[in-house]
Amino acid sequence: MPEKKSSILKLSPEAKVGLFVLLGIILLVYMSLRLGGIKFGRAEGYRLTVDFDSASGLDKDASVRVAGVEVGRVREITLKNDKAHLILEIRPGVKVGRDFTAVLTTKGLLGEKYLELIPGSPTAPPLKEGEEITRTQSYADMDKLITILSDVSNDVKNVTESLSKVLGGDEGEMTLRNIVKNIEEISFRVNRIVAKNDAQLEHVLKNLDEFTSMLKNEGPGITAELKTAVKNLNEALIKTSSNLNQMIDENRGNLKEGVENLKTASLSLQQAMDTVNKVTKEIAPGISATFNSVGSIAKKIDKGEGTIGKLINDTELHENINKTVSGINNYIAKTESFHMFIGYRGEYLFDARDTKSYFSLRIQPKADKYYLLEVVDDPRGKRRKETTETVVGSTTTTSVETKTSEALKFSAQIAKRLKSVILRGGIIESTGGAGIDYYMYSDRLKLSLEAFDFSQKGNPHLKASSTVYLSKFFYLTAGYDDFVSKVGLQSAYVGVGFQ
Repeated sequence: MPEKKSSILKLSPEAKVGLFVLLGIILLVYMSLRLGGIKFGRAEGYRLTVDFDSASGLDKDASVRVAGVEVGRVREITLKNDKAHLILEIRPGVKVGRDFTAVLTTKGLLGEKYLELIPGSPTAPPLKEGEEITRTQSYADMDKLITILSDVSNDVKNVTESLSKVLGGDEGEMTLRNIVKNIEEISFRVNRIVAKNDAQLEHVLKNLDEFTSMLKNEGPGITAELKTAVKNLNEALIKTSSNLNQMIDENRGNLKEGVENLKTASLSLQQAMDTVNKVTKEIAPGISATFNSVGSIAKKIDKGEGTIGKLINDTELHENINKTVSGINNYIAKTESFHMFIGYRGEYLFDARDTKSYFSLRIQPKADKYYLLEVVDDPRGKRRKETTETVVGSTTTTSVETKTSEALKFSAQIAKRLKSVILRGGIIESTGGAGIDYYMYSDRLKLSLEAFDFSQKGNPHLKASSTVYLSKFFYLTAGYDDFVSKVGLQSAYVGVGFQ
C-alpha cells in the first residue's frame, strides 16, 4: 500500500524569522541580565541624601566613591529649596560616617563628574537609611574664575577712568615729554658727577678699607694692651706711684699711635661725608624738577586732557572687554558639556559565518543630542543587480542576477533623544536611512530598529537588535540583520562592543 503522507502545519518564512528573533532576544536579555548582575525592583543597599548649591555636570547614575573605590551610585537628582538634592544608593557592606564630607570632582580636565566621599574619624557613628550627609565641599570651577576675571576687568575699568581724569590734551602729552627729558638730564648729571668724583670716591673707599683693616688687625692687640694697662694700673695703685709713672711711660708710645690712627680715620670719614653732601646738592634740583613735572601731569590728568585721557574715556573699550569675558565664559561652559566617545562593535553573522565590524566616533555636544560617524567592514559587501541579455536565434532572453562586492561602508547620523526614545537619521552603511532606539531599565537595555538602502523597491534593509550594557564601557548585542532580504543576505547575529 502507498504510504500516507502526514499533513504538517507550515509557517511562512517571515513567521519563522520573527519567531526566531523573538526567542533570541528573550534568551539574550535573560542571559545578559543574569551575567550583568541586573536585578528588577529596588536594588540592595541603603539610601542617603546630600544637598549641593550646584550639581552642574553630574549625571544620574554617576559613581559614588570612597578613596577612589566605587561604593554606590547617584540614583536621583532633584531640586529642593533651590539646591540640588541628591539621593545616593550605598552598598550594604559600606558604612558612611556622620562626619564624612561629600565632594563633587571630575576625572581629568574634561572627564565625567562623580561624587567623592572623604572619610572623617574612624570612631564616628555610621549614617542610617534616609539620613543626610551634612558636610559638603565645592572645588573652585571655571565659572568662579570667570567671575574673578570680571571683577578684575571692573577694577581695570575704574583705574583707567581715574587715569582719564589725570592725563589729557596736548599739554599733558608735552608734560610727558618733559618728564622723559628731565629724567634724561638727571641721568646725565649723575653720570657726570660720578665721572668727576670718581677718583675722590675711590680714595674715600680706600681710606674706609684701610680703616677697617686696621681695626681688624690691630684691634685685638690694642684691646689686650688696654687690659694689661688697666691691670698694671691697679697693681700700681696698690704699689707705689713711681711704678704708675713707669707704666705710663712704657705705654705712652702705643697710646699715641692709637690716637693718631683714630684721628686719621675721623678725617677720612669727614671727607666722605663732604663728598656725599656735595653729590646730594647737585642732584637735588633735578629731583625737585621731576616732582614738579609729576604734579603738573596730575593736574592735567584731573582735567581729562591728552591722548591717554581720550583713550581711557573710550567706553567702547570697556564694552569690548566685557564681551570678551562673556565669550570666554560661554566657550568654557560649552567645553565642559562636550564629550566624545570612540568605540568598536563586532557582530558574528551566523549565515555568512563571518564578523561584521563597526568603528564608531560619537560626538555629543549635549546630553540629548549627538552625532555618530561609523566605518563598517561588511563581509557580504554591497548588493548590485546585473542584467544579461542572451539571443538564441530569434529569441532574446533577459536575466537579472544579484551580486555582491567587498567594500567598506560608512555611516553619518544625527540623533535626538526624547525621554527614553532616540530618533536617528542620515547615512547608514553608505545609503540613506533612519533608526529608532528605545532604552529601558535606567539605560541598561536598548531595543533598536534600523531601515536603510531603499534603492530596491519593496526590499529595504531592515535590522532589529537588542543591546545590554554590562557597564559604561562594555556591552553585548544580538539581533537579525536584513531579515526581509529577498537575495539571501538575512542572518541572525550576536556581538560584543566597547566604547
